[in-house]
Amino acid sequence: MRLRTALAGTVLALPFAMPAHATPPQADTWNFRQIHVGQSQAAGRDGAGVTVAVVDTWVDRSHPDLGGRVLPGADCSGGTCTPGPVAADKCDAHGTHVAGTIASRTYGVAPAARILPLRVLKWDGTECQGLSGDVAAAIRYAVAHDARVVNVSLGATVPLAGKDADLDDAVTEAAQAGVLVVFAAGNQDLPVTDSFGPDALIVAATARDGGLASYSQHGTGVDLAAPGGDSPTDTCTLDGCVISTWWDGKHVYAALAGTSMAAPHVSGIAALLFAQRPRSRNDVVARLRGTAHPLAQAGSGLVDAAAALGASAAPRATATPTSPNAVVRVTPKRSTPKAKPRTAAPTPPATPKPAPKRPAPTPAPVPSPTVVEPPLALPSREEDRTVPLTAAALLLAAVAAATVASARRT
Repeated sequence: MRLRTALAGTVLALPFAMPAHATPPQADTWNFRQIHVGQSQAAGRDGAGVTVAVVDTWVDRSHPDLGGRVLPGADCSGGTCTPGPVAADKCDAHGTHVAGTIASRTYGVAPAARILPLRVLKWDGTECQGLSGDVAAAIRYAVAHDARVVNVSLGATVPLAGKDADLDDAVTEAAQAGVLVVFAAGNQDLPVTDSFGPDALIVAATARDGGLASYSQHGTGVDLAAPGGDSPTDTCTLDGCVISTWWDGKHVYAALAGTSMAAPHVSGIAALLFAQRPRSRNDVVARLRGTAHPLAQAGSGLVDAAAALGASAAPRATATPTSPNAVVRVTPKRSTPKAKPRTAAPTPPATPKPAPKRPAPTPAPVPSPTVVEPPLALPSREEDRTVPLTAAALLLAAVAAATVASARRT
């Protein structure tokens, strides 16, 4: 089974100024408010001591917001994992964005967790792609190298076109070893009935209003939902999509939407649960499911980090994010994947325009959790944070189109 992921569309570049703070609080984002990340991080020791494998494209190991917590990893493209750092190629920074949602200091759910990057999508001279056998090899490598959680934000070229028994077996083996494997559900707005075997945790995406995103897969095969972002127009906004780490030679953050953005929220909460106290994989799954808020067509429903960790839903001190130096991509709408990719030439930069004023974000109302667990009494510890980069007053538009029509942006 061939797997691909890509993020294509309009790009807006925002200027920024680096603040002088050394250990500021995290950004106050709609996605964190929606699932009550807040005090759950302190209850889960920020994920300290837990390794999360990111099975994806390359990951920027030197990104300052990942704090030197990205391990060397391996290149698993081709079905055999070769240990060692992987250099960036023409595949975009999808893996870096996913890793940042899990563990970056500013935008990460578990900002003290380690990332084990495992490349399975590689530029082959024409496109960025990989095979399900590469993913199976990566999952086995992650288990052998002490990962507790494996995040797979990828999808098949043609959804539901077939299953790979070896990939299903790799997920089952991981579960037997006590490792949780989390998959993005997919972005074709189709029902999911069975994906990657009974031991995979399949995550759908929600929009800012708390409902399922317009593009998200759904149905009986989905286990949970988490913030993925959405937009009423074709272009993401910084307050409607998920901001995380990025690198394209210029931009260090990106606002993206997709089930690829939803899955790492669940992986991050799982890291907090593993760090909080000795837990089995099954206990972590039970906490995630048992504390989720009901949401139609999304399995157990929308995850709640505070409820899962038994922590207060009130957020810790935060800094309201202003526009970071970010790229903003189009929201993935309903589409049928094509067999071959297409690439459009970029358009020239547009004339600078004043930055639009956005209203203060308001979180969607979420009912109180019905299942709680008292948190452990934890010693106080120095926070290790970086502040979000503040924006200048003007928006510098740099509009470019880059469409990969065959790709699923999961």
